[in-house]
Amino acid sequence: MGTAKQLLISMVFLALGIVMAMMASETNAFDSGNWGRLTNIGRIEDDTEVLMPTEDSRRHLNAAGFISYRALQGNSVPCNRRGASYYNCNGGGPTNPYRRGCTAITNCQRATA
Repeated sequence: MGTAKQLLISMVFLALGIVMAMMASETNAFDSGNWGRLTNIGRIEDDTEVLMPTEDSRRHLNAAGFISYRALQGNSVPCNRRGASYYNCNGGGPTNPYRRGCTAITNCQRATA
């Protein structure tokens, strides 16, 4: 009786293994040494999927903001003045002056006399 039960269990596992192998051979997610890529939302992405305009790709491009035509030109720096913002080269002073004081949270060396 015990050997019949063991035989039945081993046959079920063998059938499950065969079905899993057949399903893995039918999918194209693991073709051409690519082995598929899991995207940030947990699905396998195909190489041609990014070429098609989808709502996800439009949303991604829309969230990126904008890029000016001048920024797309090669070998150009938007503003080569030191300390000036990239977006306001003609502005007055530095955009983000370093004025952090010496406090316990900054862990700086200060003279205590």
